[in-house]
Amino acid sequence: MEKKKITILINQRPFHFHEETLSPVEFRNAIGASSDYEVWLVMHSPDPEGQLPDDDIQITGPVEIKDGQRYRVVPPGTFGGMSVMLPARLIDEVKALCEGGLTAILTESDGMANVEIAKYQVSSGRYNKPTIDLLLRLPLSYPNGKPDMFWVDEDFVLRDGRVPKAAEVIEAWLGKRRRRFS
Repeated sequence: MEKKKITILINQRPFHFHEETLSPVEFRNAIGASSDYEVWLVMHSPDPEGQLPDDDIQITGPVEIKDGQRYRVVPPGTFGGMSVMLPARLIDEVKALCEGGLTAILTESDGMANVEIAKYQVSSGRYNKPTIDLLLRLPLSYPNGKPDMFWVDEDFVLRDGRVPKAAEVIEAWLGKRRRRFS
């Protein structure tokens, strides 16, 4: 059985893939870009060329792609001045997560390191969903600075519809509304 074809736009041109997950290297290879080029997921429409992205997400690890998504592959430093150094230990830990079978991406925004884990499996039976998209926001001083909270899908609740304890707050991070667990 042939895998479903996924069509995405890279630099406003359509590209077709049968894989559901792409790495930054695969994005760069698709358009023949240099290995130092950055990969960005475009979050809003319209997306006028030449303007700095507000909520676009830099792709630094394997990411699940979906039909119709838009990406930019651009020279380093195109969207900002000084780059922030992500903690080496955190980079290694996210790579290990991906090698272990999870889809995780690591980005920096608002002075924090963001680890987004797609389709994270939760304990069955207790919640209304078996998997969630999980966001961890860590201080750039990690591992010295410790994580405090985590964020999940906005509609993630207990099986009976109640909101879990210490999870009443909904916040927007990285272009998506999320339920905060404190």
